Amino acid sequence: MTDITIIERLNAQLYRPIKQVKKISWITKGFVLNAQGQVTHLSIFKARLNDHIPPEIFKLRYLEYLDIRENGLKTLPEDIAHLNRLSYADFRNNGLQNLPESFAALQQLQKLYLGQNALTLLPDVLAKLQALELIDFSNNEISKGCERLLQSESIRNIYLNNNELHYFPFESLRENQLDELVLIDNPLETKPNNITNKVQHLLA
Repeated sequence: MTDITIIERLNAQLYRPIKQVKKISWITKGFVLNAQGQVTHLSIFKARLNDHIPPEIFKLRYLEYLDIRENGLKTLPEDIAHLNRLSYADFRNNGLQNLPESFAALQQLQKLYLGQNALTLLPDVLAKLQALELIDFSNNEISKGCERLLQSESIRNIYLNNNELHYFPFESLRENQLDELVLIDNPLETKPNNITNKVQHLLA
């Protein structure tokens, strides 16, 4: 089955069919084809999926970019593992409470956006993603689990603003481990004594 056929079957399930575009941005819906006719980028934000991701999406094995914001998702299926070429995934503005263990198969994933969901702790599986560089958990209800992020050898940017963190394991931070750590609007009870001006600003 070709990727175009998969898109046709996907469109049959969407209230508003998507079209091929030359470039995807955060305000552009549609899909991008490479020279071999394979779908590499897919954006279906605000597609009224209502917690049901069409299985056709997981047949797009060459997908590198997936934007599925604002679709009422409460869970992600184990089939997410089939998208093992993903480097960018945006699941913001849903109702996700966790990630499936099969998420560990996304070993090329570099940027993961999970802001404005219903997460209360950071999933263990994140430490297994060896290419992950940026993680956005802004505007959730996270209160614990940050040590899992610091176990990663690849993560350079962490966004945890507006959560429920009373504690962050600053003592576990390695020198020059992160480029950016954003913890604004958390009820942190303690802050480290020796931090840079940059981190002080991010803790404000």
